[in-house]
Amino acid sequence: EGELTVEAKVRYSGRPAEAVISQLEGNRVKVSFKDKQRAITKGQSVVFYQGNIVVGGGIIEEIL
Repeated sequence: EGELTVEAKVRYSGRPAEAVISQLEGNRVKVSFKDKQRAITKGQSVVFYQGNIVVGGGIIEEIL
């Protein structure tokens, strides 16, 4: 519940970027990156980390 600050990685070869994830209805989350990210597209995976621990992830459905 609430918001969680994480490092999010969109591509396998991408660098993790600071982001905040917020829980939405239907087992979904909203990802808000601190800095603008380039070339994010629907269907890509995103993985959330805190240090070396994977705290979650999913498939990108919508880009706002």
